[in-house]
Amino acid sequence: MALGLDLDFRRLPALERRELRAGAANQDERGAAGAGAPVTEGGAGAQPGLSERERRIAAALAEAAMPAGRFLEGAGAATASRLAGWLGSIPPHLGQGLRAALWAMELAPVPTRLRPLSALPLEERMEVLRGFELSRARPLRALLRAVLTPLRFLHYDRPEMFQHVGCRYELPTVRNEEPRWLAQVTDGREVEEDLELECEVVVVGTGAGGAAAAYELASRGHAVLLLEEGDYHRRASFTGRPARAYRDMYRDHGLDMALGNVGIPVFAGRAVGGSTVINSGTCYRAPESTFASWRDGMGLPSEFSSEGLAPYYERVERMLQVAPADPLHLGSIGPIVRRGAERLGLRHGPLQRNAPDCDGQGICCFGCPTGAKRSTDVSYVPEALKRGAQLITAARVRTIDIVAGRARGVTAVLGGDTRAGSAGGRARRRPRLTVRAEAVVVAGGALMTPLLLRRSGACLSSGMLGKNLSIHPASKVMALFDERIDQWKGIPQGYQIDHLADEGVMFEGGSLPFDVAALAIPWTGHRYTELMEQYPYLATFGFMIKDTSRGEVRPGIGGTPLVLYTMNQEDVAKMQRGIELLCEVFLAAGARRVLPLVAGCDEVNGPGDLERLRAQPVKAGDLDIAAFHPLGTCRIGVDPRSSCLGPDHQAHDVAGLYVCDGSAIPSSLGVNPQMTIMAMSLRAAELLSERLSG
Repeated sequence: MALGLDLDFRRLPALERRELRAGAANQDERGAAGAGAPVTEGGAGAQPGLSERERRIAAALAEAAMPAGRFLEGAGAATASRLAGWLGSIPPHLGQGLRAALWAMELAPVPTRLRPLSALPLEERMEVLRGFELSRARPLRALLRAVLTPLRFLHYDRPEMFQHVGCRYELPTVRNEEPRWLAQVTDGREVEEDLELECEVVVVGTGAGGAAAAYELASRGHAVLLLEEGDYHRRASFTGRPARAYRDMYRDHGLDMALGNVGIPVFAGRAVGGSTVINSGTCYRAPESTFASWRDGMGLPSEFSSEGLAPYYERVERMLQVAPADPLHLGSIGPIVRRGAERLGLRHGPLQRNAPDCDGQGICCFGCPTGAKRSTDVSYVPEALKRGAQLITAARVRTIDIVAGRARGVTAVLGGDTRAGSAGGRARRRPRLTVRAEAVVVAGGALMTPLLLRRSGACLSSGMLGKNLSIHPASKVMALFDERIDQWKGIPQGYQIDHLADEGVMFEGGSLPFDVAALAIPWTGHRYTELMEQYPYLATFGFMIKDTSRGEVRPGIGGTPLVLYTMNQEDVAKMQRGIELLCEVFLAAGARRVLPLVAGCDEVNGPGDLERLRAQPVKAGDLDIAAFHPLGTCRIGVDPRSSCLGPDHQAHDVAGLYVCDGSAIPSSLGVNPQMTIMAMSLRAAELLSERLSG
């Protein structure tokens, strides 16, 4: 079915479809596992991901790393079988890497013990893993973590394991509402023929930047088409299961990793709403010091200031209904952190969030089950659709179509990452979508936007495309208390210590569900299981830094981003400072054991331990780090030699091409970026509208 280019886009009816799916819940095509069995995603006909020998290796590793405790059962052959099934659901190159890591662990003991790992008695296997765990050589610890992370997740992601520690496993499925604006949404998985569409502005991506820009343009009467690579997940999809969320809502199953002097997981969303669906809902305005550095160091105009962006921030705050976290739903960790901070004289308090009706379910990062969190899938996207915008999901944009130096539309394929073949076994050709437009807004995020622009031959003149990556490195400290914590209850990130904000360190909570906590503990053997059995008494709190280190995004295998990032010593010092202060806070709050998760320092249980931690020469590879806010890979600026975009977010070298996402942010903000991305995108859309109307 081809639609003529002279079609009035605002009158375009939604394509015929059987039923709008609640996200990627197409069980027939994607082979999604049922509750409690997330590892069978490959479907009934999926081939095992491991040979029999590799299953034995995985079982031997799992048994030594996660032995049985007083009431938690140990891992073993069943865990290895789950791993074999899970491998069929992840990108092939990642599966190959995991198999290589299994063999590396298997052969590691041969030089010293003359036998492979799987042939050793259990106690000797535990000794081998303990040696890897305590090694000051980062590659050895990284190898151990690469192998154990999926094994641990698959072992603990079962209802009976949650019951052992008194945790809820998942929420009951709720019924989706069917508002009228859903008629503006087309599921790209249900399109069977090529499409040709025409609009004024095509917006690629529906996260913080794309959704805000689409809303602003649609509000001003422009014909807007939103394209989203992911699916539209609605409340029925948000059951609180991390396994399902990683599979359906995170980019690359949450397995993207920044490679450098420390391996850093970098998380990003892939769904209608982008990363706003899977973030904590934290809302900050960027500090004036950051804007001043942009004006002084990059020559950006005065509009980039707290005063200049204030009207846009105010509009964002009204749309998101930003307010302090409700003390009723802070759980047990909020009062603990308050107690420790007060005793140390630190500035603290509930942080600002975009969830006015939050009831403290504690699963913000896996989709809000009540719709309380005002992520863009329940705020800017529906409001844009109500104003006439159209949305096509499961649409992967391949190139921006550039004619005579001007962006004239995009070419995409429909059907997302579906691997279903025809009845005869041949791969089904995915329908092609061609969009003609007067302007193109790219909002795929700091990891994917530079890859799309590079494929399209755009933003290459400065040599800065993909460079200048900042990621807000984050870490955490865990602590055991005599009082029951139950950290899975309450807002996972509802409290803050902003005492060191001017130094570039922000403490913002970070409670962990039971199965995610299983990944965060770098120990093995009996002491690992003993700690997991004490999960109800375990508290977690985290922080992030305003990084001065910079990385790069390059094209990787199969269209995935290759992220390179080396942390400098200044940022390592900030990370160490954050860990030390959190240890102090937990000790002041009455913790009986504090776990800083720093190589060479297992526990800090008093002033002497704290002094040893302060004196320890810490390297980047000694730290347990994650990242959630990639920024800067297509930055704005006034000089085309050092930036990709002008202050209006239009590409220096391609007219009519705008970038409105985290990649346009010139530098690390030091605070959660979603409000700044939205505010800057509203401003950019306003400027684009004036050009289209002029």
